[in-house]
Amino acid sequence: MVVSSLKWRLDAEGVRETPEFQGVLSLWHDAELVYIGHTKGNSSLRDNLRRFLSLREQGALRATHMSWEITVTPKTREGDLLQHYRQKHGVLPVYNRPAAAIQAA
Repeated sequence: MVVSSLKWRLDAEGVRETPEFQGVLSLWHDAELVYIGHTKGNSSLRDNLRRFLSLREQGALRATHMSWEITVTPKTREGDLLQHYRQKHGVLPVYNRPAAAIQAA
């Protein structure tokens, strides 16, 4: 179970083409899933991905691709995806782990 959009390059053009809706997103470093997150408050997928692109440009995040899914229950969907990932791999994605720097950002 993964976020159901195609994988797109995490770059300015890809972020610009991301819809301004709430949902869940995944970040990838090449073929490795490194983060699963959801939009919070009034933020959109595009807002969140713009922030992650900025973190990557600052060297605080290693991600090459993104995927996203529009949903009316982003927090619940994120929880389902994280639970499935943990069951399959025994750990959370690297940037979802409690000590990950991205959690503090």
